[in-house]
Amino acid sequence: MSADWLKAMPATNYGMPVQRPAVSDFPAPEGYPTAVPLVDPFEAFAFQSFQRTNDDGTTSFALPIDARHDNTRGVAHGGLLMAFADSVLGFAAWSACPPGIWCVTVSQSSSFLKGVKIGDLLEVTPVVSRATRTMIFTRGDFTVGGEPVFQASSVWKVTGKSAS
Repeated sequence: MSADWLKAMPATNYGMPVQRPAVSDFPAPEGYPTAVPLVDPFEAFAFQSFQRTNDDGTTSFALPIDARHDNTRGVAHGGLLMAFADSVLGFAAWSACPPGIWCVTVSQSSSFLKGVKIGDLLEVTPVVSRATRTMIFTRGDFTVGGEPVFQASSVWKVTGKSAS
């Protein structure tokens, strides 16, 4: 069974083909009407995230935590959280790049504050804290039910290469 959000995903994002998720038989989380068009095959295999535009113009992202994310102790694997952080902090960094130019991760720092359980909805509104001509700095406070559970910050190199 395919979810409605899957039908609405575009064919390309940033000039690259959008990957179809490995699992798609679940509804979009309440308040997050749009599936993130993931272009990275690993991300599409590991998770499907969703987004919304907030009244202040920022973008929030959500990741429904399901059984494939279990670390065998009923909580999400830390590697999943770091991959999701790289994905959404990357979307923030790409939004700060000049049109048509892309960027790549240079470094990421993560702090695990509390376990994220299977069935939780992990949410974040990433922030670009600084953008220069060659580097972009991002951060995010990840929450479940408004409670902080994970933090990440990253540095991105603006490549000067076209995204398409």
